[in-house]
Amino acid sequence: MKLYDLALADIDVRPSPWCWLAKFAMLHKGVAFETEPVRFADKTHYPDPEHGRVPILVTGEETITDSARIIAWLEKNVAGEPFTTTGAERAASDFYQAWLGARIYPFLGPMLFVKVWSHAHEDDKDYFRDTREKKFGKTLEELAATSGLTENLEASLQTLAAPLARHKFLGGDKPFVADYQVMSAFMWQRSVTLKPLYEAPQAVEAWKERMLDLFDGYGRKAKSAE
Repeated sequence: MKLYDLALADIDVRPSPWCWLAKFAMLHKGVAFETEPVRFADKTHYPDPEHGRVPILVTGEETITDSARIIAWLEKNVAGEPFTTTGAERAASDFYQAWLGARIYPFLGPMLFVKVWSHAHEDDKDYFRDTREKKFGKTLEELAATSGLTENLEASLQTLAAPLARHKFLGGDKPFVADYQVMSAFMWQRSVTLKPLYEAPQAVEAWKERMLDLFDGYGRKAKSAE
């Protein structure tokens, strides 16, 4: 299996949270895979240039796009530990994905965009800046200066701390897909900076450390731009 994975100027730095979700999913299933680094702007190296987004998983004659589809394909085609086992777990996964979109990415993204841009390949910088600034209607620097980013993110992490104060993982005694969904956002951050950007509750920090240790420390060993 080959996963097409977004890279920065240093091809060993892989920031995409969606690619991280796909990688965690494959590690959870225990399948062997390799990654193929691709950049933001040059889509010619993507196996599906028209789709133009990663992650893309290529296995045999199949090409699977989008992290959610990759997870669904793995669940259907690969034996081993399931991602979810009950309707309640599936509902929880849907909740955490919606919560990330409403309460984490809107604040974490503006904190990281300038850092991602600064570490991107020179051929990607204009593309990254133009696409993000068009989407949000502000410059990357204006987004980074948005008031309340830190306060809102810290408040959101208090919600995450509530289950983690009582359980090792969001899945209880062992991780399930929601752990990977949430940790992928923090791997985005970790990929571009190791400096603290906000104060997280101790329960969340301890959970992050446990997540970094999973799969023989796969996340911890991943290179950061800093």
